[in-house]
Amino acid sequence: MSWLMYIAIAAFSLLALAYYKIKKIFRYYKDRNIPYVEPSVPLGSDPGFAFFRKHVVDSWNDIYKKLEGNPIGGFFMSITPILMIRDPEYVQQVLISSFDHFFDRNFLIDEEVNPLDAHLFFLRGNKWRYLRNKLSPIFSGVKLRWMFEEIEKCGVAFVDCFDKLADGKDRDVLEELTRYATDVIGSCAFGLEGDSLTNPDSKLRQIGKGLFDTTTINWTQIVILLQFSFPSLFHWLKVRSLPRDMEKYFCSTIGGVLEHRRKTGIKRKDFVELLLQLKEKEVVKIDANDVDEKEDNSQQNDEIEKFEITDRLLMAQSFVFFVAGFETTSRTLHYLIYQLALHPEIQERARQEVLAVKEKHGQFSYDALKDLKFLDNCISETLRIYPPVGMVNRECTKDFTFQDGSSIKRGEQILIPTFSIHRDPKYYPEPMKYNPDRFDSSPQRGTYLPFGDGPRICIGKRFALVEIKIAMSRLLERYSFETSTSNKEPVELNPWTDFVTPKNGLFVKIQKLNGCK
Repeated sequence: MSWLMYIAIAAFSLLALAYYKIKKIFRYYKDRNIPYVEPSVPLGSDPGFAFFRKHVVDSWNDIYKKLEGNPIGGFFMSITPILMIRDPEYVQQVLISSFDHFFDRNFLIDEEVNPLDAHLFFLRGNKWRYLRNKLSPIFSGVKLRWMFEEIEKCGVAFVDCFDKLADGKDRDVLEELTRYATDVIGSCAFGLEGDSLTNPDSKLRQIGKGLFDTTTINWTQIVILLQFSFPSLFHWLKVRSLPRDMEKYFCSTIGGVLEHRRKTGIKRKDFVELLLQLKEKEVVKIDANDVDEKEDNSQQNDEIEKFEITDRLLMAQSFVFFVAGFETTSRTLHYLIYQLALHPEIQERARQEVLAVKEKHGQFSYDALKDLKFLDNCISETLRIYPPVGMVNRECTKDFTFQDGSSIKRGEQILIPTFSIHRDPKYYPEPMKYNPDRFDSSPQRGTYLPFGDGPRICIGKRFALVEIKIAMSRLLERYSFETSTSNKEPVELNPWTDFVTPKNGLFVKIQKLNGCK
């Protein structure tokens, strides 16, 4: 027998063994009597997603519909079993009432390989609990009021740059919105004077483009997919989550700002100042009267194990503030302007509220923004139809049994399909109708999750909403938006990005209002 024959037999045997192992994995939910969507080898339950023929949330939405009538159900991303939570009551159990069984996300990090991964979104266990408790006061209403001036500066510059766009021509304003969000995050997270609005080629803007290029599949998208689908393999292979030049830029930029502040004693109303206080004093206070309100769902536990707060840990928090902040905020503003252009009567209601609030307060102050109730509803309705991140994921940290008797084992991955729940007519009649008034009353718990919920709810939620309201109040005061025939309805999502991003852009016509200089 020739050596080629031996190689062929060995290869065939390995393939047969792999096929047997995969088929055994694919029996995971059947053996436990949990409803599931039948997978195919080796692509999983929805091959369309595997070949980027559809956006991942569209793939999950198809699975969500196939599991209709079941509170939970299984599916497979490639060969990874994932339990989908469909029922709001079960969602509440996972995120809130039984949180101690589900407090981790399924990301494994190696701080030596990827130092900037040691942030709140990825951290696990007691280290996450400790850091969340320490960082929560930074995003309180008291601190946002303190930082408001820095955000407002960017809002003024942002509106000024819109003047040249107010010519009645078809415009996709995503780039301007992204530059605004970049400047806000750059100013507050890195302590840098934002210049993306005046200089589109600024280093920070170029880095942002590199991270979230939506014209093709890029390294960031591949890494996020690997981390989510194969966390153990990703960790074992020691894959870099950022290109080395980007990691070097963030570390040197944030590290340089921290060192400069220490040496010069310069104070600035931003995230960096609060992080420095946290490292040096283990508490964040802006003055003697600073008493933060308790954060909803926060973990108040003095017995949590303590960890050293290093500069590297501070860099990771600033990094995730940038990554999680600028893309999601700009996308929300993008969809909001598009929806207001489609619905001029809603746009006018929002504008009249903005004008009335400014007349009452004399300016768009932090307190004035709180009075923009209808604009709040418009933002909420936009986030319902187009949540920037279309799912919430968790990992089971202790074996758990749901009320129907279904059990879930430690280490099992869980996915809550935010995008699908938000568009389910059971919870939102006429789900694709843009109706901000539906948020006059609170939605059913477990059915509105653009920021997640429970102790692991997005820590930057308040900051993001303030940033959006500053931009929109100034835009509505000065400009009108009309829809364009260039748009394609319904909005098709770009399969090459993890965020809920339109494939073909969103176009509006901008006009300056009469009387505005």
